[in-house]
Amino acid sequence: MEVDNRTKSRMLLAVMTISVSLMVMFFGFDEYGSMSAQDNFVGGTPIRIDDDDVLKARVRLAAGARSNWHSHTWGQMLLVEEGVGRIQRRNGSLREMRVGEPVFTGDGVVHWHGAAPKKELVMLSLRGDGVEWHEAVSDDVYLQEPAR
Repeated sequence: MEVDNRTKSRMLLAVMTISVSLMVMFFGFDEYGSMSAQDNFVGGTPIRIDDDDVLKARVRLAAGARSNWHSHTWGQMLLVEEGVGRIQRRNGSLREMRVGEPVFTGDGVVHWHGAAPKKELVMLSLRGDGVEWHEAVSDDVYLQEPAR
């Protein structure tokens, strides 16, 4: 019995799929496709903790967009991926947020953040569940010259 090319391709795909499945089962590759964490850490294997209390968001803001003043019950971590942002803690100086410079606000710290006036912003946000919202940020506050 002669096998056509289409059947050969399907058989090869099946063999490859089974081979990869066996490698994962026996060698413990993680969800990123590398060897398991036990091969990359000394002194104990890390345990991934999924926690519904930690909220994460990837946010894109148009140039000039900003939040109202607010605070978080256990703080907020912001990490800019693209563009330029602004952040200010109540009674503090206006600061720029740039790619690769994480910002943490701390629990109960009233602050606002947003995109720069002429640059959009893509950022990651990690925070707890509780947010307390306050008044809007005025143009006078938003358009100040940021400290660097």
